[in-house]
Amino acid sequence: MGYSSKTTRKMLKELARDYDRYQRSLFTNLVSQTPIDTGQAQRGWKNVKQMSDVIGTGKTKVVIRNDVPYIERLDGNPGWSGQAPKGIVKPVLARVRKP
Repeated sequence: MGYSSKTTRKMLKELARDYDRYQRSLFTNLVSQTPIDTGQAQRGWKNVKQMSDVIGTGKTKVVIRNDVPYIERLDGNPGWSGQAPKGIVKPVLARVRKP
């Protein structure tokens, strides 16, 4: 027994809404957990594309990014910032993924 195209569209629409909600939560948490000195790293977070625009395309897209030159040091070197001693992305992902 297959799904009707109307049912499939409804399911995809709900899935897209859930992904966009997840993306907003992820983005908000990334910004709020980014260490602040001048504020440049925090302002560097950008939503490049809505997750719902990527669903079903079969393509991998960067959805959220930060082009500040030192963001990798802030995130990838534990202890580099006293404000984010465990980095930024991994702790945020762990927090946002929890039900």
